[in-house]
Amino acid sequence: MKISVILTLVLVILIMQESVLASSGEGMAGYTNAQCMECHEEMAVDHAASIHRDIPCLECHIQAAEKDHEQIAQVGCRQCHKPHDEKVLHDAHTRVACKACHVKGGVPAIDPESKNIIFSGMFRPGMSLPPHQSIQSGTDEGCSTCHFAGNSIGAAAMVIPSKSILCMPCHVATFSVGDTTTLVSLFIFIIGMIGCGIVWFSGSIDRGALRSGKKTDFKTRLEPGTFFPGKSFRLLKTVFMEVVLLQRLFQRSRTRWIIHALILFPFFFRLAFGLTALLLSIFLPDGSVTLAMMDKDFAVRALLFDVTGMMILIGLAAVIGRKSNDPGGTIALLPEPGRGMPVMIVLIVLVGFILEGLRIAMTGWSDRAGWAFLGYAISLLFKGIPRLTDIYSYVWYAHAILTGVFVALIPFTRMAHIITAPIVLVISARSRTEDCFRK
Repeated sequence: MKISVILTLVLVILIMQESVLASSGEGMAGYTNAQCMECHEEMAVDHAASIHRDIPCLECHIQAAEKDHEQIAQVGCRQCHKPHDEKVLHDAHTRVACKACHVKGGVPAIDPESKNIIFSGMFRPGMSLPPHQSIQSGTDEGCSTCHFAGNSIGAAAMVIPSKSILCMPCHVATFSVGDTTTLVSLFIFIIGMIGCGIVWFSGSIDRGALRSGKKTDFKTRLEPGTFFPGKSFRLLKTVFMEVVLLQRLFQRSRTRWIIHALILFPFFFRLAFGLTALLLSIFLPDGSVTLAMMDKDFAVRALLFDVTGMMILIGLAAVIGRKSNDPGGTIALLPEPGRGMPVMIVLIVLVGFILEGLRIAMTGWSDRAGWAFLGYAISLLFKGIPRLTDIYSYVWYAHAILTGVFVALIPFTRMAHIITAPIVLVISARSRTEDCFRK
């Protein structure tokens, strides 16, 4: 009996709450766009012609349902729309307000306090209202609002393509292949790798060794049970020690290991940072950590990229200047390691630092730019130089083309070892792991 009374009371309370919520909802739902326009008649024509015309006013202007709503906060685009991920946004646009790109006729300007690119312009009653007229452009046509010669907001004069898959080892970029440089470079690279593959698989089994009874050990497929938990863990551990930490090289020559580590580890650090930022931009686009990692002036990012860039330059300088005294380092029938490709990496990194300096100079030496200490020092060389936005575009393309040429030449030079060496080490690690388990 007591339980039934309690259940009845709970049911009554729930019904009363539902009725209260329904009545309050009716109060808000009772307002129509036409009623809003009775007071805001200057907005009627503009709203009726806008892309948001089918959306009720109160869906965005929630506080407008209150009696006194003259001082309500301005509605932001992100109240309804998620921010772009890295594929659309690019890390260069993290400080650009939505309306600076998505409103026709607006004038981009730098906010003196936040240093963000904001929408600026004088609007009088009867003129188009920026939020209502926001559009989603499917082309680069709207980019010319910011990207023109001599602009005052520090944007490149040209519309530069987004960073592609070629840029991922060093930058926050996406798995995109859209610009001409990337397409041509990858085409030549793939042709070269196909040629390498043909050479690799053009050998034959030593039939004489088989007839003589000599032991031959070759494998063309994974055996059953290769990926049992114990084997998989041992294999991953071996791969990590030899491919990532270069264990064999360390045992053979500490000097060569240090030189390789100065070059290889910075690329690992940059790639890990870039992939993390990319994933966060997709799954948590509005997160504070995401926005920080996408910001080029973010202290951790600026310092990491300058330090790793200097490490690469030091390692390459050692490679270029080092005289080979290790007879075991040469391979029969192959030429001595050349210096051409290391020199090209040096050029790529140096041009990258110049780009960083140009960017800092164009955007007005923000308070946080000093964390990129080398880029900041280079930026001081550009003080007083006119038309930096034009210069930046050409230097950017020089950086991209150098990178493309380097990637295209990899299969045709000794630099192919950055692909073949890990493959050989993985196969070798797998063979040793299987031998261990057989014993």
